[in-house]
Amino acid sequence: MIESNLLPDRNTCLECKKSWNSEDLHPALLWFRNRKIENEYRSQPDAEFRCYIAFASCVFLAMCIMQVATIPRTIVLYGTLAPTFVVLTVFVYLCWLDGCCSPRPPSDTPADEPGACSPPGEVVTGSRCLRLAIFLVSVVLISACAAVTLVDYQPVLIPVASEGVVRKNGTNATEEEGEHSMETLPTYLYSSVLSLAAISVFLRMGFLLKLCLMVASVIIHIILYRYMDLFNDPHYDKFSAIPLEVKSALVLTVVVIFFHILDRQIEFTSRTDYLWKAKLKVEQEEVETMRGINKILLENILPAHVAEHFLASRDTQELYHERYSCIAVMFASIPNYKEFYDESDVNKQGLECLRLLNEIICEFDKLLLKPKFSCIEKIKTIGSTYMLASGLRPGEEENSTEASRKEEHIIVALVDFAVSLMTSLDQINRDAFQRFKLRVGLNHGAVIAGVVGAQKPQYDIWGNTVNVASRMDSCGIMGRIQVTEETAKILMNAGYPCECRGMTYVKGKGNLTTYFVKTPFDDK
Repeated sequence: MIESNLLPDRNTCLECKKSWNSEDLHPALLWFRNRKIENEYRSQPDAEFRCYIAFASCVFLAMCIMQVATIPRTIVLYGTLAPTFVVLTVFVYLCWLDGCCSPRPPSDTPADEPGACSPPGEVVTGSRCLRLAIFLVSVVLISACAAVTLVDYQPVLIPVASEGVVRKNGTNATEEEGEHSMETLPTYLYSSVLSLAAISVFLRMGFLLKLCLMVASVIIHIILYRYMDLFNDPHYDKFSAIPLEVKSALVLTVVVIFFHILDRQIEFTSRTDYLWKAKLKVEQEEVETMRGINKILLENILPAHVAEHFLASRDTQELYHERYSCIAVMFASIPNYKEFYDESDVNKQGLECLRLLNEIICEFDKLLLKPKFSCIEKIKTIGSTYMLASGLRPGEEENSTEASRKEEHIIVALVDFAVSLMTSLDQINRDAFQRFKLRVGLNHGAVIAGVVGAQKPQYDIWGNTVNVASRMDSCGIMGRIQVTEETAKILMNAGYPCECRGMTYVKGKGNLTTYFVKTPFDDK
């Protein structure tokens, strides 16, 4: 019944997304042009940091195994690997530790209260400075282990027979050449590559920072290899056209370029993903805001439970209706307003008259906000007639005792509301120097409620109960509340005095016995 255009349109979100492009990122540095977004991105927690430190430790273990298995086991080797292993183990323990030594507080205790205790792992993942410090210490130690063992370097020569060594090309090498063939040099190159891999596994660190560290590591390693004369042996690789120093530098440079391209792509993906999530969050907040506005608008034209139905349901074309066995209906009109209305120049062609009527209706609406009138729903206004109903609550199954109590409650609530309307109108009369009076008709019984219309949905009620209530108003007397005999009996049982008017002709219903409810305004 209510069209879906009352809710936020998905096409609006799609049009917003089309306006988002790569201009939000700097093309070279991949930094957000918006400084606020850049700061938020850098300061956000990194829940995967503990995985990064674990992977870096695994790379270090692979380096340890390779070095212990292929190079001489000296005190320098163990003296460099062991402390680094201990430090990395401590880092892994701190990052993966989920609790404190002291007992954890209950799950409902906020983390910022004095009794709360944040796990060290959360402290590390939530602090950018701690993550950066652990990253720098880890990569420096791993890179150092890849080259420090060269301080105690001694070439390991291949044992050969005295009659000669067979070269790869099939010719015989001299005994002197065979004695200077070394097997340990590739180990150091592999260690350098692994140290670069240890830098690259920290995905959320800036790719430019990682590039600088990798370049510095490569330069230091090459200088150290050169300084230790690994490339200056006159018999080592003398048959190659390219010096070993250039080969090693070329291999490490290719590795650095590969890791840099991979790091930059990961950085771009991560920042783009963060940007989309940030903008999606803004969109969701806007959708929630629009949904709240729509809910307020719907509740202003529909009862709250009906508005909830249409906000929750996607089938807006289905007819909404409810059957009620006992509803109290009231019509309150201002008969002498027609005499007051005048389209003269003094009243600006009736505008001032309309302004006063609007003031009266607004004052009536304010009364509905009182808690004791929460069971009353305004149905509509017809000219100067105010139509209300009490007890419109779907899905309430009650026994006979509860039904009788509810019947009395909804009728009494409407009578009290009618008295409040008279009081409010009396105050308006004093302020505006008018003599308006209410004429009220009230009845109760079964009705059907529903929503009709799509562009301008209207909630209304139908049934004989509504027709009789309208007749109680139209055939009533100004300043009095007229009710049917059945309704009067319930009011008298509730302690409200009623005066029998006698047989009254009701259009379309014949002669009915009606009653007037006594109010403080009867004598005015």
